[in-house]
Amino acid sequence: MNESEKIAALFEAFYDGECWIGLNFKQAIKGVGVPLATKKKGETFNSIWQLVNHIIYWRKTVMIRMQGVLGNPPMPDFYQPETADQQAWKETLLHFEEVQKQLVKAIRSFPSADLDKASPMKGQTYYQLIIGCLQHDGYHMGQIILLKKENA
Repeated sequence: MNESEKIAALFEAFYDGECWIGLNFKQAIKGVGVPLATKKKGETFNSIWQLVNHIIYWRKTVMIRMQGVLGNPPMPDFYQPETADQQAWKETLLHFEEVQKQLVKAIRSFPSADLDKASPMKGQTYYQLIIGCLQHDGYHMGQIILLKKENA
């Protein structure tokens, strides 16, 4: 297994596998319905829904940057729809699943020899970009778990 495949395996474990941090994303989000997904601790805080979309946003950003482009996806960061219903929440989770598949595929096909090369972000290698995304995801999953526990 080359380095890119090893990194992709970490993203797979984060999503629905044996994750070193104890829970994977699917376990963390299990049982979260619309009322909990939209609940905020206060006006300046993000909801679980916003955090899930934030993770999606940055995963898409990483895929854009893996193509050598310093850019962001054409979607708002921390998005939560005006009409927050069960169908929209289900679509958000399906969107996350699709982005998960796309990201794992992009990482698997990324040449391991290029991981130490400079990414479009000044002072950052592709390795730092991709591993940074995994760290970012873990941080926000921790926030999701805390919000879920506070409102259980």
